[in-house]
Amino acid sequence: MELSKGGEPCALLFLIRVIVKFQGNLFSILTLLNTDMRSRTILALALFLLSGLLHPGCELFDRNHYCDPYDSEELTLNDTLELKYNQLYCNSKYEFRLSFDSLSDGRCPIGAWCIWEGTARVNLIVQPSGKAKQTFTLFTHKSFLNDTLLDGIRYEFIDLFPYPEIDRNYREEDYILRLLISD
Repeated sequence: MELSKGGEPCALLFLIRVIVKFQGNLFSILTLLNTDMRSRTILALALFLLSGLLHPGCELFDRNHYCDPYDSEELTLNDTLELKYNQLYCNSKYEFRLSFDSLSDGRCPIGAWCIWEGTARVNLIVQPSGKAKQTFTLFTHKSFLNDTLLDGIRYEFIDLFPYPEIDRNYREEDYILRLLISD
């Protein structure tokens, strides 16, 4: 069965997904309506047809469901993204997961006088489908590695927020990494 836009296969898959998600509770609900079997069948058929009308573009099935089992946010490629510390991100198209794993911020704080501007280092973990995890490090300073290419996906460091300040300590959870991920 092929996934098609606006066709019965899409509506059927949507209905199957709803039934699986609610673990068969659809017929339990219909039973509560105190109707005979014929009425329940007609109502189930009407819900099936309605599901096809409500999801004519079949957007639920336009993407691969590689990421569904994981508590993750979908990554959109070819755009600057803001990644939260220790949050899991996933890309369905290329089937990989990404996590902003750790950091070290040695940038010169705002209000301080420094001989060198310093640098921040972030460690990221990427795991393509069916492959081992790969860890890589990117830096804020242009003299160090600030982009890398893994399995045809380019990861480019853009910025790290917040910027350090004198007399202010940040927890790792406060940091947001701006990263450009492109194919």
